[in-house]
Amino acid sequence: MGGLQGWHIVMLLVVAAAIVVVVLVVKAATKPNQRVNTAVGPGGQQLPPTQVGYALDGQPLYQQPAQPGTNIFAILALVLGLFTGILGIVFGHIARSQIKQTGQAGDGLALAGLIIGYIWLGFFVLGIMGAFALR
Repeated sequence: MGGLQGWHIVMLLVVAAAIVVVVLVVKAATKPNQRVNTAVGPGGQQLPPTQVGYALDGQPLYQQPAQPGTNIFAILALVLGLFTGILGIVFGHIARSQIKQTGQAGDGLALAGLIIGYIWLGFFVLGIMGAFALR
């Protein structure tokens, strides 16, 4: 029983895919964010600063609205993509759609969930095809 068996190749491909995903996520996380000091509302438009009071000299004080956080569907896409491919695909597409509309963070997480989900789907299809080929 020497040499590479089928499951060895599958494990090597899974490890290679995981390395690619980690590199993509790290690259997306280190990319500078162009929206550092601007909050984005629905539809991607920039929200104006809100007046919060007056200074001692009578000048109005403004505060930028809070930046929206990471999209929860993006986090779910990555986590569920690691365990079940189809849920990673579904949540990844939902997250990317929401991120385009709201301007939230997490596009890299959603993309990683999509990539992992499609890799799992590919393995599943190859496994089904292999099962039918052995008959």
